Amino acid sequence: METIIKISFKNLKQNYLEVQQFLEDKSGEKNISNKSKIANDLSLVGDDNYYLLDSFITKYNLDFSNFNYAEHFESEGELTMSIWSILSVFFIPLFILKGILAYVIILYSKKYSDKIDSFNFFLREYKSGRIDLTMGDLITSKINGNFLLRENVKFVFD
Repeated sequence: METIIKISFKNLKQNYLEVQQFLEDKSGEKNISNKSKIANDLSLVGDDNYYLLDSFITKYNLDFSNFNYAEHFESEGELTMSIWSILSVFFIPLFILKGILAYVIILYSKKYSDKIDSFNFFLREYKSGRIDLTMGDLITSKINGNFLLRENVKFVFD
């Protein structure tokens, strides 16, 4: 169900700039956009995104009672205790050797060095099935006063 929010352009822009500044201060990243994802793009995972959300909710006095943290983010324990986290320790020597080999070969051929450097020992990058919140979701929630995903809202200028 799509929610319609009537807002002035000036008010929307002010909220955009406030949330952008908040995220830049908390993450240390610059050039954050409406579609920047908190965990994936800003690298705020585990406790970092938990404290960011807690600070955001407190600062703007928002109601996030209908927000399910586990639906959007992984807890610190889930991140550190996964089987891939434990097994990745065994791959550290291989990644060091790969880096040294790529560095030595770059002296002779950049093409082969790039191939070695991109080899990942058949490990896949971990992809979470969770819905990462974006800056747009935070702006929408701030304007609405409670948790609301941006994709469920249509802003209408008055």
